[in-house]
Amino acid sequence: MRVGFVTQWYPPEPGTHLPQSIASGLAGRGHEVHVLTGFPNYPTGRLRPDYPLRPYRREQSVDGVTVHRAPLYPSHDSAPVQRAFNYGTFAVSSSAVARLKMPVPDVWLTYSSPATSALAPMTYRFRHRRPSCLIIQDLWPDSVTDSGMVPARLADIMRPPIDRFCRLAYRNAAAVGVISPSMRQILESRGVPAAKIFDTPNWSTDDLLRPDLPSSTALRRELGLPAGRLFMYVGNLGRMQALDSLVRGFSRAERAQLVLIGDGVSRSSLVDLVRDEGADNVHVLGPRPATDIGKYIAASDVQIISLMDTPLLRATMPSKMQFSLASARPLLAHAAGDVAELVSSEGVGLGVQPGDSAALALAVQEFSAMTPDQLQRIGCRSRTLYESRFSQRAGLDRLERMLLHAIRSSPAGQAHPADFAARRQT
Repeated sequence: MRVGFVTQWYPPEPGTHLPQSIASGLAGRGHEVHVLTGFPNYPTGRLRPDYPLRPYRREQSVDGVTVHRAPLYPSHDSAPVQRAFNYGTFAVSSSAVARLKMPVPDVWLTYSSPATSALAPMTYRFRHRRPSCLIIQDLWPDSVTDSGMVPARLADIMRPPIDRFCRLAYRNAAAVGVISPSMRQILESRGVPAAKIFDTPNWSTDDLLRPDLPSSTALRRELGLPAGRLFMYVGNLGRMQALDSLVRGFSRAERAQLVLIGDGVSRSSLVDLVRDEGADNVHVLGPRPATDIGKYIAASDVQIISLMDTPLLRATMPSKMQFSLASARPLLAHAAGDVAELVSSEGVGLGVQPGDSAALALAVQEFSAMTPDQLQRIGCRSRTLYESRFSQRAGLDRLERMLLHAIRSSPAGQAHPADFAARRQT
């Protein structure tokens, strides 16, 4: 297949490992992949010096992927006008680049975050009727209007036009991929046919992890980590992670140690909270080099996933879930919705409602009472679940099925099925 893959963000921008893994993974399976993306400006909102803005730029990656860059207004500003201009300029310019510079694909695949990225495949249909697929990463308009990004009055104004655009994008798509069970239910409630929705949970690579390395006193001593039952959170230290209630809960858990690794807007306030609570068993370490993170995780007994309880986050499956499962450690889900349901139903750990200090204390107590063998067995279930459902291999299998369904259900695919079958083998 020749796949046109639209994603506003792509390497060398940080945090784009999943779009890169999708593109390189499909190319590695013999597909011709053309990425349509913007000029790197995330997360600072400033262009990289080696990527000056121009009307168009084409690159050939070492992984066999062709990258087509469309100009945009560089911004990662918290102000809604600048952010909207960033999204809008990429949507318009990428539509022009798709029509004028890219070869005709067999199928479009859009990494739908932001939702406006879907404009290029939508307008492309006016010239070449090619099927398109969406991978919904964030539910819009909810991610805009319910996340605090814009004032409430402006959110009320923005919601109807964004909702109409998203519904049009769903109707235009031959298939819609969702990353969590609740997301499927929400889209069905918004009129997307169930037969059009495919389960395409995100995956994580395990290149940085050491799942076979057991936790040991020597390893903790090398890394400067405390002795005892060690619970660890690795990731963004932000408001949406509800880490303040996690810290308060652990401040009353004398037998357990909590280590927070990462950076974010809440880091300094968490340090202050640890001091105010007198929580000697809570350690805010800050960020660590990516090359060392696998050893830190291997030194832990339990990995933590923490999210606020909001309607939007209940339908979210953060990439930290897949990464934690790949580490072969038990999970403590300090979260609600799909995250907690998966952890509990699959037997890979315990789930507690954010802010429920009594439930958190019981979960910490239960983990602390487990033997190393019991923890290892749960960790093995985590790793097995990762390999079967959240690895790159499993994820690419699902994406290929969705793309092939879109092609076969399109007029071009029905008219020339042998053509597309031959392309899939090349």
